Amino acid sequence: MTLTRPRLIAGLLCLLLVLAAGLSIALVRFGAVLHSPAAEDLRTFDVQEQAITQNEPVALPAVEPIPPAEPPEIAAAPPEASSIAVTTPRIAYTYGYTFRLDRERIAAAQERHIAACRRLGPALCRITAMQRGETADGAGAANLKLQIAATLADEFGRGLIAVVGEGGGETVDRTIAAEDLSREMIDSEARIRTREVLIQRLTVLLQTRSGNIAQAVEAERAINTAQEELEAARAALADMRGRVAMSTVEIAYQARGPAPDSTNPIVQAFGSVATAAASSVGAMILIVGVLLPWALAGGLVFLAIRAIGRRRERVMAAEPEVQAAG
Repeated sequence: MTLTRPRLIAGLLCLLLVLAAGLSIALVRFGAVLHSPAAEDLRTFDVQEQAITQNEPVALPAVEPIPPAEPPEIAAAPPEASSIAVTTPRIAYTYGYTFRLDRERIAAAQERHIAACRRLGPALCRITAMQRGETADGAGAANLKLQIAATLADEFGRGLIAVVGEGGGETVDRTIAAEDLSREMIDSEARIRTREVLIQRLTVLLQTRSGNIAQAVEAERAINTAQEELEAARAALADMRGRVAMSTVEIAYQARGPAPDSTNPIVQAFGSVATAAASSVGAMILIVGVLLPWALAGGLVFLAIRAIGRRRERVMAAEPEVQAAG
């Protein structure tokens, strides 16, 4: 029997079908092996490894039972949700206090507040500004600005209020302002890491690359620029860390005095009229004083021109008489 082309094609197709059937049988057997009890140890090992990566306690199966499965809503969460880093907010606080007490006791209360800060030491409390004097209306006033450790700010504020209360004063106003610096600090830390890696790579490239002088100078310039950016990022991060670690306390002292008397509207109206009249007279005096020299100068010029004109008229009138006599 001769092999024609159709028979040859049919034989090849039959051979492919046999190979496909054999491959299917092999895959089925391999799947049965994977689902066999021998593979249980491997799956148990994977679960333990996952527990290790999630920082959960791992116990031997022979000692403790396997912990219960998580609730469906937690188990259905995506795997990457558990790897999200949760950071503590980095907040800079500013505390404000306004105290009102007798004028003669303002200095004593302020000095006691300064002494309380100095007792803590410069590492926990620092004085950044202090002012004491009188306002425009003659009332006594003072201000004090401190930086205190964030962990002691609340307790220190209660001590400030207690000192003023012992001096017969009262707390008029109390405020707390918070500024979240978490985003800025995270960005600065990332910028620092990026610049450090860039400097390391440029340094290695400069040491190992055998290029011309122009390339070396360009690499040195890039390293210097990255170093300047690194130092600036470190300084900004240090400043923000200081603001988070040390809270600002702003204290204002006001003098206690009698309530202002109510002003009579008639007296106030007469006072306004007198003020307006005095202002008008003053403006007139100013105007006259400014214009008087110019008026005198203008009058003198006018008189001189007029005298010259009259003299010219007399000369012109005398000319015909002279001609007639001649």
